[in-house]
Amino acid sequence: MPLPVRRHARLFPVLGLLLALTGCDDEPRDRREWRASDHVQPEQPDPSRSAAEPAAEPDPETVRRAVTALWLERCAGCHGAEGRGDGAQAPGGAQIADFTSAAWQASREDADLARAIRMGQGLMPAFGSMINERGIAVLVDHVRSMGRADAGGEATPTEATP
Repeated sequence: MPLPVRRHARLFPVLGLLLALTGCDDEPRDRREWRASDHVQPEQPDPSRSAAEPAAEPDPETVRRAVTALWLERCAGCHGAEGRGDGAQAPGGAQIADFTSAAWQASREDADLARAIRMGQGLMPAFGSMINERGIAVLVDHVRSMGRADAGGEATPTEATP
């Protein structure tokens, strides 16, 4: 039911006062003439580069820090910071693989690891909707680096290709 005209008429002065107060300030504004340089077209992307192509490859230290952060955020809760299967959030009684074991490393292909990360496996949830293919590839490489540490190799992840 519409409000009577009298009630609306009482609102107009209040609204007018509110508009007047919000539009006024004590400080003078810098007013100047408009110039064409005030409106510049945004920089256009280089058509010779693919839209999916990154601007530049990050340095190896940046990659290492990013992979470590991703591992600690998404994986270490169950798998442990060093991949030994001793994470504090692992389900009770669950047998979590020790990624530092050379025998475990030899029993899995990279595609198996990527599929487990992407789609989940057993008690492990799927991360495919949260981590893109590049992230999955670097996590697989990170898991592999844990096995190299057990074999006496260097434990730093290398840059993976998606």
